[in-house]
Amino acid sequence: MEKIRGLLNDARTWFERLSSRERRMVLATGGALMAFILFVIIFSFSSSADGYRKRTDQKLAKLREVQSLAASYREATVERQGVEQQLTGSDVRLMTYIEEKATQAGLTVPNMTPKNDMGIGDDGKIVESSVELTFTDVDLRKLHDFLSSVERGPGVVKVKSLRLEPRDSTDTLTAWTTVATYKMKQ
Repeated sequence: MEKIRGLLNDARTWFERLSSRERRMVLATGGALMAFILFVIIFSFSSSADGYRKRTDQKLAKLREVQSLAASYREATVERQGVEQQLTGSDVRLMTYIEEKATQAGLTVPNMTPKNDMGIGDDGKIVESSVELTFTDVDLRKLHDFLSSVERGPGVVKVKSLRLEPRDSTDTLTAWTTVATYKMKQ
């Protein structure tokens, strides 16, 4: 503390020995130096604050992205659970179901060939049961009504494939189709 007082006394003595013109120049130079130092300090604080703001904005953007992904994950999970519930509750006897729907549509199924049950998906937890159907001399409207009613039924029942061949002599056609139902393996 004594050294600082000594330095200040020396500086005051030196300053008092200066002429008035030299004093003004030293004060102007000191003022300019203080203004420059103040500018540097304010500029560095401003740059630092801008850096903090940018990092905060980036983190907020990432947070919004995470929230968006979480919401879409929740929606996908709810949808997956709904499909799993549909597959778990599905116990459609495909042959009987198809015969009922065909009778309702005014059709007879002359050829119905069941295929072996097959596990599908990466883990094989979903079982597909399918039946190949052949219709000869069938009316297009009746076939459409039949296939639509099959897909509107309980559980998950889908028409996997359909091949149509028109008959030239009549307004009917021959149709080959595969109908499948899906359920969760228990």
